[in-house]
Amino acid sequence: MRFQEILQSQTLILDGAMGTMLQKAGLPPGENPNLWNLANPEAVQRVHEAYLSTGARLILTNTFGANRRKLGAGFADVAAKGVEIAKRAAKPYGALVALDVGPLGELLAPMGELTFDEAYEIFKEQIIAGAEAGADAIYIETITDLAEARCALLAAKENTGLPVLCSMSFEKNGRTFMGVPLAAMALTLEGLGADVLGINCSVGPAEAYAMAEELLRWTRLPLAVKPNAGLPKISGGETVYETTAEEFALEMANIAGLGVFALGGCCGTTPEYIRRIAELSRPSRPVQEEAPPAICTATKVLRLDGFCLAGTRMSPASENIRQALREQNWDILIDEALAQADDGADLVCLAAEPGEREAETLKEAVAALQGMAPAPLCLVSADLAALEAGLRAYHGKVMVYMPCPIKTAQSAFWRLCKKYGAAVVVPVAGENEAVTAEERLGRAKTLAETANTFGVSRSNLFVDVSAGADSDEPAETLRAIALARGQGIRTAVYAIGRGLDREFMEKARQAGLSLAFSDLADA
Repeated sequence: MRFQEILQSQTLILDGAMGTMLQKAGLPPGENPNLWNLANPEAVQRVHEAYLSTGARLILTNTFGANRRKLGAGFADVAAKGVEIAKRAAKPYGALVALDVGPLGELLAPMGELTFDEAYEIFKEQIIAGAEAGADAIYIETITDLAEARCALLAAKENTGLPVLCSMSFEKNGRTFMGVPLAAMALTLEGLGADVLGINCSVGPAEAYAMAEELLRWTRLPLAVKPNAGLPKISGGETVYETTAEEFALEMANIAGLGVFALGGCCGTTPEYIRRIAELSRPSRPVQEEAPPAICTATKVLRLDGFCLAGTRMSPASENIRQALREQNWDILIDEALAQADDGADLVCLAAEPGEREAETLKEAVAALQGMAPAPLCLVSADLAALEAGLRAYHGKVMVYMPCPIKTAQSAFWRLCKKYGAAVVVPVAGENEAVTAEERLGRAKTLAETANTFGVSRSNLFVDVSAGADSDEPAETLRAIALARGQGIRTAVYAIGRGLDREFMEKARQAGLSLAFSDLADA
Protein backbone atom coordinates (compact mmCIF):
# COMPACT_ATOMS: atom_id res chain seq x y z
CA MET A 1 0.00 0.00 0.00
CA ARG A 2 1.37 3.41 -0.97
CA PHE A 3 1.45 6.54 1.13
CA GLN A 4 -1.63 8.27 -0.27
CA GLU A 5 -3.70 5.14 0.32
CA ILE A 6 -2.42 4.89 3.89
CA LEU A 7 -3.42 8.51 4.50
CA GLN A 8 -7.02 7.53 3.89
CA SER A 9 -7.18 4.18 5.64
CA GLN A 10 -5.05 3.50 8.68
CA THR A 11 -2.90 4.68 11.55
CA LEU A 12 0.79 4.46 10.84
CA ILE A 13 3.55 3.55 13.30
CA LEU A 14 6.73 5.59 12.97
CA ASP A 15 10.18 4.83 14.31
CA GLY A 16 12.03 6.37 17.26
CA ALA A 17 15.33 8.09 17.97
CA MET A 18 18.28 7.45 15.64
CA GLY A 19 21.19 9.43 17.12
CA THR A 20 21.12 7.90 20.60
CA MET A 21 20.84 4.41 19.10
CA LEU A 22 23.96 5.04 17.01
CA GLN A 23 25.78 6.38 20.05
CA LYS A 24 25.05 3.11 21.81
CA ALA A 25 26.54 1.39 18.77
CA GLY A 26 29.76 3.38 19.13
CA LEU A 27 29.19 6.74 17.42
CA PRO A 28 31.69 9.15 19.01
CA PRO A 29 30.17 12.08 20.93
CA GLY A 30 29.88 15.20 18.80
CA GLU A 31 30.14 13.41 15.46
CA ASN A 32 27.35 13.96 12.93
CA PRO A 33 25.36 10.68 12.94
CA ASN A 34 24.60 11.11 9.23
CA LEU A 35 28.25 10.45 8.36
CA TRP A 36 27.78 6.84 9.43
CA ASN A 37 25.69 6.31 6.29
CA LEU A 38 29.07 6.09 4.56
CA ALA A 39 31.38 5.10 7.43
CA ASN A 40 29.23 2.42 9.09
CA PRO A 41 26.12 1.67 7.01
CA GLU A 42 25.62 -1.70 8.70
CA ALA A 43 25.09 -0.01 12.07
CA VAL A 44 22.54 2.39 10.57
CA GLN A 45 20.68 -0.47 8.93
CA ARG A 46 20.56 -2.39 12.21
CA VAL A 47 18.83 0.57 13.87
CA HIS A 48 16.24 0.68 11.09
CA GLU A 49 15.68 -3.06 11.36
CA ALA A 50 15.26 -2.85 15.13
CA TYR A 51 12.41 -0.38 14.71
CA LEU A 52 10.85 -2.28 11.83
CA SER A 53 10.89 -5.51 13.80
CA THR A 54 8.89 -3.86 16.58
CA GLY A 55 6.17 -2.47 14.33
CA ALA A 56 7.38 0.69 12.58
CA ARG A 57 6.00 0.96 9.05
CA LEU A 58 7.30 4.39 8.11
CA ILE A 59 10.95 4.89 8.96
CA LEU A 60 12.99 8.05 8.66
CA THR A 61 16.34 8.06 6.93
CA ASN A 62 19.52 8.94 8.81
CA THR A 63 19.70 12.31 7.03
CA PHE A 64 18.47 14.83 9.62
CA GLY A 65 21.45 17.12 8.98
CA ALA A 66 22.57 15.86 5.57
CA ASN A 67 22.75 19.25 3.91
CA ARG A 68 25.44 21.42 2.38
CA ARG A 69 25.50 23.78 5.35
CA LYS A 70 26.45 21.02 7.79
CA LEU A 71 28.33 18.50 5.64
CA GLY A 72 29.78 20.50 2.78
CA ALA A 73 30.09 19.17 -0.77
CA GLY A 74 29.51 15.52 0.16
CA PHE A 75 26.00 16.02 1.52
CA ALA A 76 24.25 14.52 -1.53
CA ASP A 77 26.12 11.22 -1.23
CA VAL A 78 25.23 11.03 2.47
CA ALA A 79 21.56 11.76 1.76
CA ALA A 80 21.32 9.26 -1.09
CA LYS A 81 23.10 6.57 0.93
CA GLY A 82 20.74 7.18 3.82
CA VAL A 83 17.77 6.47 1.57
CA GLU A 84 19.46 3.38 0.13
CA ILE A 85 20.11 1.90 3.58
CA ALA A 86 16.58 2.58 4.81
CA LYS A 87 14.99 1.16 1.66
CA ARG A 88 17.04 -2.00 1.99
CA ALA A 89 15.93 -2.44 5.59
CA ALA A 90 12.27 -1.60 4.85
CA LYS A 91 11.78 -3.92 1.87
CA PRO A 92 11.16 -7.20 3.77
CA TYR A 93 8.51 -5.46 5.88
CA GLY A 94 6.75 -3.62 3.06
CA ALA A 95 7.44 -0.43 4.97
CA LEU A 96 7.79 3.09 3.62
CA VAL A 97 10.82 5.36 3.83
CA ALA A 98 10.73 9.12 4.40
CA LEU A 99 13.70 11.40 3.82
CA ASP A 100 14.38 13.03 7.19
CA VAL A 101 14.99 16.79 6.85
CA GLY A 102 15.93 18.75 9.96
CA PRO A 103 16.57 22.46 10.59
CA LEU A 104 19.67 24.12 9.20
CA GLY A 105 20.90 25.24 12.60
CA GLU A 106 21.00 28.94 11.68
CA LEU A 107 18.50 31.72 12.11
CA LEU A 108 16.98 33.13 8.95
CA ALA A 109 17.03 36.87 8.27
CA PRO A 110 16.21 39.27 9.83
CA MET A 111 17.12 37.42 13.05
CA GLY A 112 20.16 35.84 11.39
CA GLU A 113 22.30 36.14 8.29
CA LEU A 114 20.82 33.32 6.20
CA THR A 115 18.36 34.59 3.59
CA PHE A 116 15.16 32.78 2.69
CA ASP A 117 16.41 32.12 -0.84
CA GLU A 118 19.71 30.70 0.43
CA ALA A 119 17.93 28.41 2.86
CA TYR A 120 15.55 27.30 0.11
CA GLU A 121 18.45 26.22 -2.09
CA ILE A 122 20.04 24.23 0.74
CA PHE A 123 16.81 22.39 1.46
CA LYS A 124 16.16 21.91 -2.25
CA GLU A 125 19.53 20.19 -2.78
CA GLN A 126 19.01 17.76 0.09
CA ILE A 127 15.43 16.99 -0.89
CA ILE A 128 16.24 16.36 -4.55
CA ALA A 129 19.11 14.05 -3.55
CA GLY A 130 16.78 12.03 -1.33
CA ALA A 131 13.94 11.95 -3.84
CA GLU A 132 16.21 10.78 -6.65
CA ALA A 133 17.50 8.01 -4.37
CA GLY A 134 13.96 6.65 -4.02
CA ALA A 135 12.41 8.12 -0.86
CA ASP A 136 8.66 7.52 -0.57
CA ALA A 137 7.98 10.77 1.28
CA ILE A 138 9.67 13.82 2.81
CA TYR A 139 9.57 14.27 6.61
CA ILE A 140 10.48 17.81 7.71
CA GLU A 141 10.85 17.88 11.48
CA THR A 142 12.07 19.64 14.64
CA ILE A 143 11.59 23.11 13.11
CA THR A 144 10.91 26.05 15.44
CA ASP A 145 10.90 28.94 12.94
CA LEU A 146 7.82 29.22 10.72
CA ALA A 147 9.92 30.90 8.02
CA GLU A 148 12.24 27.89 7.92
CA ALA A 149 9.32 25.45 7.88
CA ARG A 150 7.80 27.33 4.93
CA CYS A 151 11.15 27.31 3.17
CA ALA A 152 11.63 23.54 3.52
CA LEU A 153 8.01 22.80 2.58
CA LEU A 154 8.17 24.94 -0.56
CA ALA A 155 11.44 23.28 -1.54
CA ALA A 156 9.80 19.86 -1.21
CA LYS A 157 6.57 20.78 -2.99
CA GLU A 158 8.18 22.67 -5.86
CA ASN A 159 10.88 20.09 -6.62
CA THR A 160 9.25 16.69 -5.98
CA GLY A 161 5.86 15.08 -6.27
CA LEU A 162 6.30 13.26 -2.96
CA PRO A 163 3.98 13.51 0.05
CA VAL A 164 5.36 15.91 2.66
CA LEU A 165 4.98 15.55 6.42
CA CYS A 166 5.90 18.76 8.23
CA SER A 167 6.50 18.72 11.98
CA MET A 168 7.48 21.50 14.39
CA SER A 169 8.75 21.42 17.98
CA PHE A 170 6.71 23.19 20.65
CA GLU A 171 7.44 24.09 24.25
CA LYS A 172 5.02 23.38 27.10
CA ASN A 173 3.33 26.76 26.51
CA GLY A 174 2.14 25.65 23.07
CA ARG A 175 4.57 27.84 21.17
CA THR A 176 7.87 27.03 19.53
CA PHE A 177 11.13 28.50 20.79
CA MET A 178 10.63 31.24 18.16
CA GLY A 179 7.12 32.01 19.43
CA VAL A 180 5.05 30.24 16.75
CA PRO A 181 1.65 29.05 18.06
CA LEU A 182 0.07 25.80 16.94
CA ALA A 183 -2.68 27.61 15.03
CA ALA A 184 -0.19 29.65 12.98
CA MET A 185 1.67 26.48 12.05
CA ALA A 186 -1.56 24.80 10.93
CA LEU A 187 -2.89 27.77 8.96
CA THR A 188 0.39 28.42 7.18
CA LEU A 189 1.63 24.92 6.39
CA GLU A 190 -1.75 23.45 5.42
CA GLY A 191 -2.18 26.44 3.13
CA LEU A 192 1.15 25.68 1.47
CA GLY A 193 0.16 22.10 0.71
CA ALA A 194 1.59 19.94 3.50
CA ASP A 195 0.07 16.45 3.43
CA VAL A 196 0.53 15.77 7.15
CA LEU A 197 1.21 18.10 10.07
CA GLY A 198 3.15 17.00 13.11
CA ILE A 199 4.54 17.64 16.57
CA ASN A 200 7.89 16.22 17.60
CA CYS A 201 10.66 16.61 20.17
CA SER A 202 10.84 19.17 23.03
CA VAL A 203 8.10 17.59 25.16
CA GLY A 204 6.88 14.19 26.28
CA PRO A 205 3.59 12.49 25.38
CA ALA A 206 1.69 13.99 28.33
CA GLU A 207 2.36 17.52 27.05
CA ALA A 208 1.94 16.48 23.40
CA TYR A 209 -1.65 15.36 24.04
CA ALA A 210 -2.94 18.89 24.65
CA MET A 211 -0.99 20.13 21.62
CA ALA A 212 -2.45 17.48 19.33
CA GLU A 213 -5.92 18.30 20.63
CA GLU A 214 -5.40 22.00 19.89
CA LEU A 215 -3.89 21.32 16.47
CA LEU A 216 -6.92 19.25 15.49
CA ARG A 217 -9.06 22.34 16.00
CA TRP A 218 -7.06 24.20 13.36
CA THR A 219 -6.55 21.68 10.58
CA ARG A 220 -8.28 18.89 8.71
CA LEU A 221 -4.95 17.34 7.76
CA PRO A 222 -3.76 14.08 9.33
CA LEU A 223 -1.47 14.51 12.35
CA ALA A 224 1.79 12.77 13.24
CA VAL A 225 2.97 12.87 16.85
CA LYS A 226 6.54 11.97 17.88
CA PRO A 227 7.23 13.10 21.46
CA ASN A 228 10.38 12.59 23.46
CA ALA A 229 10.54 9.98 26.21
CA GLY A 230 9.34 12.61 28.64
CA LEU A 231 10.94 15.93 29.45
CA PRO A 232 14.75 15.92 29.41
CA LYS A 233 16.84 16.28 32.57
CA ILE A 234 20.54 16.72 33.11
CA SER A 235 22.13 14.00 35.25
CA GLY A 236 25.87 13.63 35.62
CA GLY A 237 26.42 16.05 32.77
CA GLU A 238 24.26 14.00 30.38
CA THR A 239 20.73 14.48 29.06
CA VAL A 240 18.44 11.71 30.28
CA TYR A 241 14.78 10.88 29.69
CA GLU A 242 13.00 9.26 32.62
CA THR A 243 9.71 8.16 31.04
CA THR A 244 9.71 4.38 30.65
CA ALA A 245 8.42 2.59 27.58
CA GLU A 246 5.37 1.44 29.52
CA GLU A 247 4.59 4.94 30.76
CA PHE A 248 5.19 6.33 27.28
CA ALA A 249 2.69 3.89 25.77
CA LEU A 250 0.03 4.75 28.35
CA GLU A 251 0.25 8.42 27.42
CA MET A 252 0.40 7.65 23.70
CA ALA A 253 -2.82 5.65 24.03
CA ASN A 254 -4.58 8.92 24.89
CA ILE A 255 -3.12 10.58 21.80
CA ALA A 256 -4.14 7.59 19.66
CA GLY A 257 -7.66 8.07 21.01
CA LEU A 258 -7.79 11.47 19.31
CA GLY A 259 -7.57 9.68 15.97
CA VAL A 260 -4.14 10.95 14.92
CA PHE A 261 -2.63 9.52 11.76
CA ALA A 262 0.87 8.53 12.87
CA LEU A 263 2.53 7.70 16.19
CA GLY A 264 6.23 7.44 16.93
CA GLY A 265 8.98 8.63 19.21
CA CYS A 266 11.76 11.18 19.25
CA CYS A 267 14.66 11.73 21.66
CA GLY A 268 15.17 9.03 24.25
CA THR A 269 12.88 6.47 22.61
CA THR A 270 14.05 3.01 21.55
CA PRO A 271 12.58 0.03 19.68
CA GLU A 272 10.89 -1.04 22.93
CA TYR A 273 8.91 2.23 22.99
CA ILE A 274 7.81 1.61 19.40
CA ARG A 275 6.81 -1.98 20.17
CA ARG A 276 4.58 -0.71 22.97
CA ILE A 277 2.77 1.87 20.85
CA ALA A 278 2.44 -0.59 17.95
CA GLU A 279 0.39 -2.78 20.30
CA LEU A 280 -2.10 0.02 21.03
CA SER A 281 -5.60 -0.14 19.61
CA ARG A 282 -5.93 2.41 16.84
CA PRO A 283 -9.38 3.95 16.45
CA SER A 284 -10.53 5.12 13.07
CA ARG A 285 -9.82 8.76 12.45
CA PRO A 286 -12.87 10.99 12.90
CA VAL A 287 -13.96 13.41 10.21
CA GLN A 288 -12.54 16.70 11.41
CA GLU A 289 -14.63 19.84 11.38
CA GLU A 290 -13.74 22.81 9.21
CA ALA A 291 -11.12 24.93 10.97
CA PRO A 292 -12.04 28.49 11.93
CA PRO A 293 -11.32 30.94 9.09
CA ALA A 294 -8.21 32.92 9.97
CA ILE A 295 -5.01 34.54 8.78
CA CYS A 296 -1.83 34.93 10.78
CA THR A 297 1.63 36.30 11.23
CA ALA A 298 4.28 33.90 12.48
CA THR A 299 3.24 34.67 16.05
CA LYS A 300 -0.33 36.03 15.98
CA VAL A 301 -3.60 34.58 14.66
CA LEU A 302 -6.56 36.68 13.52
CA ARG A 303 -9.86 34.83 13.29
CA LEU A 304 -12.06 35.93 10.42
CA ASP A 305 -15.38 34.52 11.58
CA GLY A 306 -16.50 37.87 12.99
CA PHE A 307 -16.24 41.43 11.69
CA CYS A 308 -12.72 42.66 10.86
CA LEU A 309 -11.34 46.06 9.94
CA ALA A 310 -8.50 46.46 7.44
CA GLY A 311 -6.47 49.68 7.51
CA THR A 312 -5.67 51.11 4.08
CA ARG A 313 -3.34 54.01 4.85
CA MET A 314 -0.18 52.14 3.77
CA SER A 315 -0.73 52.87 0.08
CA PRO A 316 1.31 54.64 -2.62
CA ALA A 317 -1.72 56.88 -3.07
CA SER A 318 -0.29 58.67 -0.04
CA GLU A 319 2.66 60.85 -1.00
CA ASN A 320 4.42 60.06 2.27
CA ILE A 321 4.07 56.29 1.78
CA ARG A 322 4.97 56.52 -1.91
CA GLN A 323 8.20 58.32 -1.05
CA ALA A 324 9.00 55.83 1.71
CA LEU A 325 8.54 52.92 -0.72
CA ARG A 326 10.80 54.56 -3.30
CA GLU A 327 13.49 55.26 -0.71
CA GLN A 328 12.99 51.93 1.10
CA ASN A 329 12.42 53.85 4.31
CA TRP A 330 10.77 50.95 6.10
CA ASP A 331 10.62 52.75 9.44
CA ILE A 332 7.84 54.96 8.06
CA LEU A 333 5.83 51.89 7.02
CA ILE A 334 6.40 50.23 10.39
CA ASP A 335 5.25 53.36 12.20
CA GLU A 336 2.15 53.54 9.99
CA ALA A 337 1.32 49.87 10.59
CA LEU A 338 1.63 50.40 14.34
CA ALA A 339 -0.51 53.53 14.18
CA GLN A 340 -3.28 51.77 12.29
CA ALA A 341 -3.30 48.93 14.80
CA ASP A 342 -3.64 51.54 17.56
CA ASP A 343 -6.55 53.07 15.61
CA GLY A 344 -8.38 49.74 15.61
CA ALA A 345 -7.20 47.90 12.49
CA ASP A 346 -7.29 44.11 12.79
CA LEU A 347 -5.08 43.80 9.71
CA VAL A 348 -3.22 46.32 7.57
CA CYS A 349 -3.06 46.61 3.80
CA LEU A 350 0.19 46.96 1.90
CA ALA A 351 0.48 48.10 -1.70
CA ALA A 352 3.46 49.12 -3.81
CA GLU A 353 3.63 51.61 -6.63
CA PRO A 354 2.73 49.95 -9.94
CA GLY A 355 5.61 49.60 -12.36
CA GLU A 356 8.70 47.55 -13.04
CA ARG A 357 9.84 47.59 -9.39
CA GLU A 358 6.47 46.68 -7.90
CA ALA A 359 7.33 43.03 -7.25
CA GLU A 360 10.73 43.76 -5.69
CA THR A 361 9.33 46.61 -3.59
CA LEU A 362 6.44 44.51 -2.28
CA LYS A 363 8.81 41.65 -1.41
CA GLU A 364 11.18 43.96 0.48
CA ALA A 365 8.36 45.78 2.25
CA VAL A 366 6.84 42.50 3.42
CA ALA A 367 10.22 41.33 4.72
CA ALA A 368 10.67 44.58 6.65
CA LEU A 369 7.14 44.72 8.07
CA GLN A 370 6.34 41.17 9.05
CA GLY A 371 8.66 41.02 12.04
CA MET A 372 7.49 44.41 13.32
CA ALA A 373 3.84 44.93 12.32
CA PRO A 374 1.48 43.89 15.12
CA ALA A 375 -1.23 42.71 12.73
CA PRO A 376 -1.41 40.39 9.70
CA LEU A 377 -1.00 41.90 6.25
CA CYS A 378 -3.30 42.18 3.26
CA LEU A 379 -1.36 42.51 0.01
CA VAL A 380 -3.02 44.75 -2.57
CA SER A 381 -2.00 44.47 -6.22
CA ALA A 382 -3.39 43.69 -9.65
CA ASP A 383 0.05 42.43 -10.77
CA LEU A 384 0.45 38.66 -10.33
CA ALA A 385 4.26 38.79 -10.21
CA ALA A 386 4.10 41.36 -7.42
CA LEU A 387 1.54 39.32 -5.53
CA GLU A 388 3.68 36.19 -5.74
CA ALA A 389 6.74 38.08 -4.57
CA GLY A 390 4.85 39.28 -1.50
CA LEU A 391 3.18 35.93 -0.86
CA ARG A 392 6.47 34.06 -0.99
CA ALA A 393 8.14 36.51 1.40
CA TYR A 394 5.37 36.43 4.02
CA HIS A 395 5.96 33.99 6.86
CA GLY A 396 2.38 33.29 7.83
CA LYS A 397 -1.01 33.12 6.15
CA VAL A 398 -1.70 36.36 4.32
CA MET A 399 -4.73 38.01 2.73
CA VAL A 400 -4.71 39.17 -0.90
CA TYR A 401 -6.91 41.93 -2.32
CA MET A 402 -7.32 42.08 -6.09
CA PRO A 403 -8.37 45.73 -6.66
CA CYS A 404 -10.04 45.19 -10.03
CA PRO A 405 -12.51 42.61 -11.33
CA ILE A 406 -10.85 39.38 -12.46
CA LYS A 407 -11.15 39.16 -16.22
CA THR A 408 -7.65 38.39 -17.50
CA ALA A 409 -5.25 35.73 -16.22
CA GLN A 410 -8.08 34.45 -14.03
CA SER A 411 -6.73 30.90 -13.70
CA ALA A 412 -3.25 32.16 -12.83
CA PHE A 413 -4.64 34.35 -10.04
CA TRP A 414 -6.64 31.57 -8.39
CA ARG A 415 -3.78 29.08 -8.70
CA LEU A 416 -1.44 31.58 -7.07
CA CYS A 417 -3.78 32.10 -4.13
CA LYS A 418 -4.24 28.35 -3.73
CA LYS A 419 -0.50 27.63 -3.87
CA TYR A 420 0.24 29.97 -0.97
CA GLY A 421 -2.96 29.30 0.97
CA ALA A 422 -3.99 32.96 0.96
CA ALA A 423 -7.32 34.40 2.02
CA VAL A 424 -8.72 36.26 -0.98
CA VAL A 425 -10.76 39.41 -1.50
CA VAL A 426 -12.15 40.03 -4.98
CA PRO A 427 -14.53 42.76 -6.20
CA VAL A 428 -17.77 42.21 -8.09
CA ALA A 429 -17.54 45.44 -10.04
CA GLY A 430 -15.24 48.17 -11.28
CA GLU A 431 -14.78 51.41 -9.39
CA ASN A 432 -17.46 53.40 -11.22
CA GLU A 433 -19.67 50.56 -12.38
CA ALA A 434 -23.32 50.82 -11.30
CA VAL A 435 -24.61 47.33 -10.44
CA THR A 436 -27.78 46.29 -8.63
CA ALA A 437 -27.67 44.19 -5.47
CA GLU A 438 -29.06 41.21 -7.38
CA GLU A 439 -26.38 41.53 -10.05
CA ARG A 440 -23.70 41.72 -7.38
CA LEU A 441 -25.04 38.56 -5.77
CA GLY A 442 -24.95 36.77 -9.10
CA ARG A 443 -21.35 37.77 -9.65
CA ALA A 444 -20.45 36.85 -6.08
CA LYS A 445 -21.87 33.35 -6.56
CA THR A 446 -19.90 32.95 -9.78
CA LEU A 447 -16.72 34.05 -8.04
CA ALA A 448 -17.33 31.59 -5.19
CA GLU A 449 -17.88 28.74 -7.66
CA THR A 450 -14.75 29.67 -9.60
CA ALA A 451 -12.68 29.90 -6.42
CA ASN A 452 -13.86 26.47 -5.33
CA THR A 453 -12.88 25.03 -8.72
CA PHE A 454 -9.29 26.06 -8.00
CA GLY A 455 -9.33 24.81 -4.43
CA VAL A 456 -9.96 28.13 -2.69
CA SER A 457 -12.71 27.41 -0.17
CA ARG A 458 -15.44 29.80 0.88
CA SER A 459 -13.76 30.09 4.27
CA ASN A 460 -10.84 31.76 2.45
CA LEU A 461 -12.97 34.00 0.21
CA PHE A 462 -14.41 37.48 0.67
CA VAL A 463 -16.33 39.26 -2.08
CA ASP A 464 -16.17 43.05 -2.21
CA VAL A 465 -19.77 44.03 -2.99
CA SER A 466 -19.24 47.80 -3.00
CA ALA A 467 -19.75 49.33 -6.45
CA GLY A 468 -20.31 52.67 -8.15
CA ALA A 469 -20.44 56.05 -6.45
CA ASP A 470 -24.00 57.29 -6.98
CA SER A 471 -26.54 58.24 -4.34
CA ASP A 472 -28.14 54.79 -4.29
CA GLU A 473 -24.84 52.99 -3.71
CA PRO A 474 -24.94 52.62 0.10
CA ALA A 475 -28.46 51.17 0.05
CA GLU A 476 -27.64 48.74 -2.77
CA THR A 477 -24.48 47.66 -0.98
CA LEU A 478 -26.43 46.92 2.19
CA ARG A 479 -28.90 44.81 0.19
CA ALA A 480 -26.04 42.99 -1.53
CA ILE A 481 -24.45 42.20 1.83
CA ALA A 482 -27.68 40.72 3.13
CA LEU A 483 -28.30 38.73 -0.05
CA ALA A 484 -24.77 37.29 -0.05
CA ARG A 485 -25.02 36.39 3.61
CA GLY A 486 -28.13 34.38 2.81
CA GLN A 487 -26.04 32.38 0.31
CA GLY A 488 -23.18 31.76 2.76
CA ILE A 489 -20.85 34.19 0.97
CA ARG A 490 -18.79 36.49 3.15
CA THR A 491 -18.60 40.07 2.02
CA ALA A 492 -16.23 43.01 2.15
CA VAL A 493 -16.61 46.68 1.32
CA TYR A 494 -14.00 49.20 0.31
CA ALA A 495 -15.15 52.29 2.17
CA ILE A 496 -12.61 54.81 0.88
CA GLY A 497 -14.12 57.60 -1.23
CA ARG A 498 -17.57 56.04 -1.39
CA GLY A 499 -19.34 58.08 1.26
CA LEU A 500 -19.63 55.01 3.45
CA ASP A 501 -19.53 56.64 6.88
CA ARG A 502 -19.71 55.35 10.43
CA GLU A 503 -23.52 55.03 10.29
CA PHE A 504 -23.30 52.98 7.12
CA MET A 505 -20.63 50.73 8.58
CA GLU A 506 -22.80 49.93 11.59
CA LYS A 507 -25.73 49.07 9.32
CA ALA A 508 -23.42 46.94 7.17
CA ARG A 509 -22.24 44.99 10.19
CA GLN A 510 -25.83 44.34 11.19
CA ALA A 511 -26.56 43.14 7.65
CA GLY A 512 -23.72 40.62 7.91
CA LEU A 513 -20.61 42.40 6.60
CA SER A 514 -17.42 40.46 7.39
CA LEU A 515 -14.62 42.82 6.35
CA ALA A 516 -14.30 46.57 5.81
CA PHE A 517 -11.36 48.36 4.19
CA SER A 518 -11.04 51.82 5.69
CA ASP A 519 -8.58 54.64 6.34
CA LEU A 520 -9.95 54.43 9.92
CA ALA A 521 -10.91 58.10 9.97
CA ASP A 522 -14.51 57.15 10.80
CA ALA A 523 -13.91 53.65 12.15
